[in-house]
Amino acid sequence: MKILKGNGNLALFFAASAITFTTVPRLVESKEQIQQDSQQKLQQLQDSDVSKPFDDKCPIYGCVLLPRDIYFDKQAQAALTALRMRAADDVSSTSSSSTAVSDSESIMNMQQAMEMLKYLGSEDQATLTLIGYKGGSLNEQVNQDRAFVISPYKVNSGKNNISDAQLLGVFDGHAKFGEMVSEYSVSTLPMILSEKLEKILDNMDDSLEQVTADVQKALIETFIEVDKTAPADQSGGCTASVVLQLGRWVYVANAGDSRSFIVSFNKRTNEVKIEYISKEDKPHLPEERKRIESMSGQVYVPPPDRLRMGASSRVMFVDRVTGKTHGLAMSRSIGDWAAGEKGVIPDPTVDILDVAKIIRGGEQCDASSISVDVNGKTRLDPSCPETDGEIEVFAVSATDGLLDFVTIDNIAKTVATALYIDDSLHPLSACETLITTAANEWWKAKNGRYRDDIAIAISKIKLNDHK
Repeated sequence: MKILKGNGNLALFFAASAITFTTVPRLVESKEQIQQDSQQKLQQLQDSDVSKPFDDKCPIYGCVLLPRDIYFDKQAQAALTALRMRAADDVSSTSSSSTAVSDSESIMNMQQAMEMLKYLGSEDQATLTLIGYKGGSLNEQVNQDRAFVISPYKVNSGKNNISDAQLLGVFDGHAKFGEMVSEYSVSTLPMILSEKLEKILDNMDDSLEQVTADVQKALIETFIEVDKTAPADQSGGCTASVVLQLGRWVYVANAGDSRSFIVSFNKRTNEVKIEYISKEDKPHLPEERKRIESMSGQVYVPPPDRLRMGASSRVMFVDRVTGKTHGLAMSRSIGDWAAGEKGVIPDPTVDILDVAKIIRGGEQCDASSISVDVNGKTRLDPSCPETDGEIEVFAVSATDGLLDFVTIDNIAKTVATALYIDDSLHPLSACETLITTAANEWWKAKNGRYRDDIAIAISKIKLNDHK
C-alpha cells in the first residue's frame, strides 16, 4: 500500500507563499478569443466534457487527469493534507505542514479525499501544478502551465486497437496570452492525434517500421495543426513535451524547453536509470541557429559563463501588439507566430524507444529477438535474457519551473520510489514534494520576487506481457 508521508518542506513553503499571495489567482477564459477556424473543434471538446475533469463523462479518447494547484486550490490542498495526516504517527508530525489550511478546509475524511484525488492520480499516474508569481497585483497572477495524463488513451479503429496506450505531457505558456495557447493545446492535441492514429491503425498491415514512421509523422503533423489553429494571433505561445505509448513503442515529442524522460527501475537492486531525456530546443544549438538565421532571424547568445549558469540564448522578434522587441528563449514552440516569421517552428523532435527492449535487458536484446503482433502485444524470443519482471519503466514530463531547481536524477528517484516501493510516498505526494522543493528554491533564489509556474505529469509504462 502506498502512503503519503508528511513533508517538512511544506511549512517553509506555505509560510513564504502566505506572505506573497493572499488571494486565489484568476484564470483567463480563452474561448472567446480563439480563432474562427478552431471554434468547432473546441466546442466538440467541451461537449465531451474534456474541460470538466470532475464530471463522470470522458472524451472518446479516454478520461483525462488534469492537475490542480497544490496550494491555491484549497479543496485539492485539503485532500492532500488529509492523506498526509493519515500517514502520520501522531497529530504533531503533520501540524506544521497543514498550518496554512483552515480547520474547515482540513476536515476532509479519507473517502472524500480519495474521491477527489482520483481525478489527479492513482498509484500508477499523477499530475499536479503550482502557480508562480511574476510581480504585480496579487489577484492577476495567471498559471500558464498545463499538463495531462490520459491512461488508457483510447485509439479505436475499424481493424486494430492498441491495448497498451497512453498519453501524457506538459505545456508551458509564455508571453501575454501564453495561458490561452497552453490551454488550447492541452484541450485539442489529444483529439487531433487520436484521429490521425485511427487512420494509421486501419492500415496496420504495413511493416512495423512503416507504422512507427507513420506515428512519428502524425505527432509532427499534430503539433503543426495545433500551432496553426491556436489563439496566438495577438501574442503568446507554449512549449509542448508529450509522451505517447502505443504497445511496446514509446514516442517522445518535444518542442521547447520543457522536458520528458523515460526511466527504468530495477526492483531487485533499486537502481534508477535514465533511459532517455528529450533535449531542450535552444536557439544557439547549431542546427537551430542555422535555420533561424536562414530566415533572417537574429539569435542572441549570452557569454559562455552565463550560459553555464543557466542563462538562455534567445530568438529576437518584434511583438505584433506592442511593437517592442522581445527574445524567445527557445527555437521551437506552439504559437509564437511573430517569432515563427524568424525561424521558430512548432515541429517537434520525435524520438522512439522500445520499452520491451528495456525490460528484457537493454542492448543485450536486439530487435530480432522481439516481435509484435497487430494488436501491439510483444512476443519475446527465449534467447533474450530473462529479467523475471525485475525491470519497470515510467515516464515523466515537467516544465522548467521544476527542472530549473530539481535535478532530473532527483525527480527520477523520487518518482520511482513512489511508484514501485511499498510504504513509500504516494505518487501524488511525490509530485507535491518535488513541486514544493522547487518552490522553496525559487523563493530563496529570487527573494520572493519571482517564481515560475510548475507542472508535472508522471505515469507507469506497462506492457501486457509484463504486469
